[in-house]
Amino acid sequence: MATPDLTPKLAMQPEGSLNKLSINSLLLDRQDPLVNTPSLCGKTLVSRQALLEILEDTGHGDAGNLRRFLGRFDPQSHRDQIVLDRYAQRFSVVINTARTASAWPGDDAYRRSLRAYWQSITTLVISGGLTSAEFGQSLAQSVEQRSQNLAVICSPWGGNTALLGLAQTAACADDILVMDFGGTGIKRAIAHRFGNRLTLLPEAKTKDFCEQGRIRKAGLMLALRQTRQLLDRPLPVAISIASYLDHGHPYRYFSSLYHGLTEDSDHLATSLHQEWLPESDLGPLLLLEHDSAAAGLAFRFREPAMMVTLGTGLGSAPCPMIKS
Repeated sequence: MATPDLTPKLAMQPEGSLNKLSINSLLLDRQDPLVNTPSLCGKTLVSRQALLEILEDTGHGDAGNLRRFLGRFDPQSHRDQIVLDRYAQRFSVVINTARTASAWPGDDAYRRSLRAYWQSITTLVISGGLTSAEFGQSLAQSVEQRSQNLAVICSPWGGNTALLGLAQTAACADDILVMDFGGTGIKRAIAHRFGNRLTLLPEAKTKDFCEQGRIRKAGLMLALRQTRQLLDRPLPVAISIASYLDHGHPYRYFSSLYHGLTEDSDHLATSLHQEWLPESDLGPLLLLEHDSAAAGLAFRFREPAMMVTLGTGLGSAPCPMIKS
């Protein structure tokens, strides 16, 4: 019987971030206003802010209101198609660049593994807040058409994919709390019956828990305690966080909203399990994952596949392989 191999073949590090991936602007469509722009990176092309700028640049009626655009996107609408085409073309350039041997310079073991994995993938899965409903499906189709030997799938769970990945990996018969600490929002849910059903809880905004633009221990504890108030009893917890993790502890890289936690804890997973969750009247820590890795856990493939999350920025992580 085939079983999922959840051992990461490639644990992502800050050096593998698509946000910082250098992009040659000459690969963009000639009509793109960013053509000939020096020092382009992935996040400039494919992010929440990038999509907002495309809406503005194209004079779309939903300029400034991304939620409304995503909520009523119509693939048959000419004005919506213009926005989709530009965003999909940019996203394709980022992905096709990541799949080239020259994308990740350096000869250390991690970069060699990163290059090899990107070149081996046969499937790309997209998820995150920008992949909701019709826009996500249309984006996946458009990127696949622009790619060589690559199937592109849009997660049906959109921005809640990481919650599902956490729930199904923890696979508890009893209820657990799953939390996804993202760049702009904190998604929460109660997972039931081995993670096969989620009861979504209200989403919180990260800005309400920030201290000088960062999430520190006090803000994280406040989010945990406010979440506890939504529960009728303490529950075990599985968490994903928008920060690359080194065996349960954030790397020190200053583009992360959560890097300040390295000043508050010698080891984040241990602090959560032994101190911060008990002090918030919550159960033990079951799982702590990078948010894109958690989203990847919602899928299983027989060949190499990469999860890319689209939201505040670009996250990526390998999906688990199924062993025969």
